[in-house]
Amino acid sequence: REHAEVETYPAEDVFDDFYQKSIFSKIQFRLGLSAIYLKIGNELLEKADLIKPDIILITKGMRTLPSVLKKLKSKGVYLANYNPDHPFIFSTRGSGNKNVTNSIGLFDLHLCYSKEVQQRIEREFGVNTARLPFGFELSTAQFDEAAQTEEVKRICFIGNPDSIRANYIKVMVKSGLPVDVYGHGWSKLLKATANLRIFDAVYGKTYWQKVRSYRVQVNIFRPHNEGSHNMRTFEIPAAGGIMLAPDSPEHREFFTEGKEIFLYKNKEDLIAQAKHILEMPGTTAAIIRRNARQRSLDSGYSYKHRAAQAFIAFEELLSNRKSQNISDRILLQ
Repeated sequence: REHAEVETYPAEDVFDDFYQKSIFSKIQFRLGLSAIYLKIGNELLEKADLIKPDIILITKGMRTLPSVLKKLKSKGVYLANYNPDHPFIFSTRGSGNKNVTNSIGLFDLHLCYSKEVQQRIEREFGVNTARLPFGFELSTAQFDEAAQTEEVKRICFIGNPDSIRANYIKVMVKSGLPVDVYGHGWSKLLKATANLRIFDAVYGKTYWQKVRSYRVQVNIFRPHNEGSHNMRTFEIPAAGGIMLAPDSPEHREFFTEGKEIFLYKNKEDLIAQAKHILEMPGTTAAIIRRNARQRSLDSGYSYKHRAAQAFIAFEELLSNRKSQNISDRILLQ
């Protein structure tokens, strides 16, 4: 089998249309008086009845009630979940809710970015899992264009602020390191100084140019990423950026320290490693960039390869069926 037919249901868009409609809608939802989750559930059930999918893949699951999942299972549909955040640790309001935690045991398959999450789900819920790390989506043309950007011999962090990230930035700036940050709202937590420059968020082509151009791209974990990895883990090396990231087992699994990426164990180590990278000759930095890019390609870290991994997991989920159609039908929420 070489493909799956995929249909989508935009649960998050349906929720946002309701939530952003008025201040009354927001208040109604916060007080638990809205019926938006019932609406989403009914529409999902109707679509499932219409297309009769083999598998329904729920992304995260914040907008899907456990009762809806039970009804879908009663129809003989396999339920799979992919959560790009942590199902047990919610770092922000948008990273999870009780629908996520109360539904974990209802799925037939969890696609997990983290080994720790994967093992915990298997141990506590006895549910099948498959590992699906993050990846990158960067075309050769986009890479070639970003590679033409002139190098900036400073440290860069790209991402929106929180207290943990701000603390790391302050430590680097206080040590005299030159740092640039990109994201929404950094000026609320930090003040620009001789060593710190603050910029708005960057996207698309500009994002890849910034990732590539700086001598040091710092990766800072949020609590739910500890011991694992995050999206920047693959995006920075894929662009030929020089990543300085937390020392974790998964980072060591995906890349070779000192050859393709650099790792830090604590804030003191972060400062020492950053100084080392800033001071290394341009020829050495160029080799690190090439190694990082090549490892990303050779090891299949693109989202195209991740999609193939997910497809294999779905095939295995369906393999217990005595008779199968020529192609699978998947409903993606």
